[in-house]
Amino acid sequence: PLGVALAIGLARWRGRGARPANFLMLFPLVTPEIVMGVALFLVFVYLFGFVQLGTQAQLLGHVTFTISYVVIVVRGRLFAVGREYEEAAMDLGASQWQAIRMVLLPMLAPAIWASLMIAFAISIDDFVITAFLTGDQSSATIPVKLYSAARAAPSPALNALASILLFASMLAIGIALTVMRRSRKKEGAQGSAVEDFARLEI
Repeated sequence: PLGVALAIGLARWRGRGARPANFLMLFPLVTPEIVMGVALFLVFVYLFGFVQLGTQAQLLGHVTFTISYVVIVVRGRLFAVGREYEEAAMDLGASQWQAIRMVLLPMLAPAIWASLMIAFAISIDDFVITAFLTGDQSSATIPVKLYSAARAAPSPALNALASILLFASMLAIGIALTVMRRSRKKEGAQGSAVEDFARLEI
């Protein structure tokens, strides 16, 4: 929800600070993970001392560096959809919130699901940022435990777990691509039907 709200807000923002806000949203994409991990560690330890290293810091850290992917995918869908349907709903008596909830969000559903799968795939196998934000072994994620176990004594079970993690990431990306591809095919079929209807001579 946060990424979708940011995507809609940034797409509709036409003020003076729109460009810097868009730049800040893209910043996690171009920042090396080790730099992002160190920065988040320093922020949580020295600036926001109430955020404890562990599950809480990991959750906030993963939201910080994956939300950009959600914003980019959803914004692309927003520009493709345009504002015509939303404005038509408001012309028919719907409020702006009703137009967003009943018209815009259903049209954004494929992009929302695709961005969710992409964020999941990036987050589930992240090691660098997670390692900086891990407090003790109780909060260690699967990639961190895999790294620790691999340094100690590699085993067939470790290889199997790594393969499962890789398969989960690839499956999530595959689902995201399938959802977006089906959405584009559906839009193409609808667009061609409308064009054929418009060409009919009465």
